[in-house]
Amino acid sequence: MSLQVTDCQFVCDQQTITASFDLKPGATKAIYGPSGSGKSTLFRILAGLSQEGFSSGSYTIDAQSIDDLSVKARATLISLMFQNPDTQFCMHTPREELLFCLENRGIAPKDMPQRVEEALSFCDIAALADQPLRTLSGGQKQLVALACCLVMESRYLLLDEPFANLDHQTRKQLVQKLRQLQRTRNIGILLIDHQLSYVTDWVEQWLLIEAQCLSLDQEGILALEGAITRRLPVPSIEAPAAKEALFIEDLHFSAGAHSIHLPTFHLPAGGLIGITGKSGIGKSTFLKVLLHDHPYQGTVRVNQKNIATVKQAFTHMSWIMQNPQDQFIATTVADELRVGKQDSSIASYLTQLRLEEKSRMSPFLLSQGQQRRLAVASFLLRPVPILLVDEPTYGQDIEQAWQIMQMLADKAKSGTLVLIVSHDTPLLQAFCSQIIDFNLYLTEDAYENTQPKRQAIRDFSTRIGHFFSNK
Repeated sequence: MSLQVTDCQFVCDQQTITASFDLKPGATKAIYGPSGSGKSTLFRILAGLSQEGFSSGSYTIDAQSIDDLSVKARATLISLMFQNPDTQFCMHTPREELLFCLENRGIAPKDMPQRVEEALSFCDIAALADQPLRTLSGGQKQLVALACCLVMESRYLLLDEPFANLDHQTRKQLVQKLRQLQRTRNIGILLIDHQLSYVTDWVEQWLLIEAQCLSLDQEGILALEGAITRRLPVPSIEAPAAKEALFIEDLHFSAGAHSIHLPTFHLPAGGLIGITGKSGIGKSTFLKVLLHDHPYQGTVRVNQKNIATVKQAFTHMSWIMQNPQDQFIATTVADELRVGKQDSSIASYLTQLRLEEKSRMSPFLLSQGQQRRLAVASFLLRPVPILLVDEPTYGQDIEQAWQIMQMLADKAKSGTLVLIVSHDTPLLQAFCSQIIDFNLYLTEDAYENTQPKRQAIRDFSTRIGHFFSNK
């Protein structure tokens, strides 16, 4: 038994890619390559969700051609976790979503409740079971999407960036639980992940996507990423101006079952500020607080002016959302950039974003990584005192993530205060002038037991030195 791909060809961005590999039950393999290189396209084909499929070659699951399998039989054998969970959900709550999955598998109603509870418990989201999916954080949605794959009890799992929106501790715990589940159920797992450190001792073989899928072992993939990292320019962190752009004092707001209490922060114009914390703690909610789109108590002043309405907030701030599809308003990539700038700047930005051949394409037809780069770039072209950025490097390879952070750093140097929500701590440490860890300001009861005033203090040379320590 195995998932067998032999000399299979598919097209991504007008490039023909040939893939050959196998995945046995109980094995773990991973796909590596630049953003937009065809990794997610390959996953959709393997899951039987692509109309084009492979143009040639042989693809079988346990010696059966996927074209000969019914939808029910295919779901029994293989499940796909989408890179963007919002494109995967059909129902209102996690529990309803899981039940919907089982209904489509034809599972007997009497067996459904236990399987749902087991999947919720495995992903540690039982408390979220009946919460509207639209209210969950990006990381919580990823856990729900993973639970949907697990509840199907398929023999092979395709996991597309399954840990990208999760905090460090949750990632580690989830990897360990998946490894245990894999041993128990003998599941074959094929995953896409740009954060190698969490999975290198788990993944047995890496498939590098190029014109041909090349096979690399652990030593080879680490050597490749080390070579890429050494090519990256060391960022220069400049002290921001003394002018205050954002003032926060005694700020309280709820985030799910807990609350956040922030003491006093004076955030300067030209600052590049990182915001981190465990998944679901309230980082994205904080951006909504600043935009006056979520209830809070306390003081928020922008350029020494109180913000009283959403309209007032958006006259001073722009918001790059966690899901890029929520913010696109134009019909082509080029027009999306034109919203923020004159035509003279667009060509160079398209080249910088590696989107020059997609200028006339709809933003909604780009890969997830390409959509995120476009979303960031379109707002960087707009003059604004404060820029709020939610997970800008999610789904990016290390070079593209570095470039996005450099673009945000350049925006900050122009005098804009840039606030970046991210779980990518090394990137924040390398670029940001200040990092605020929301874990320090978490309270279980709303507006009570607040933490004392604390703020992350950073040593620039030490942190940058640590990031480049593999040179």
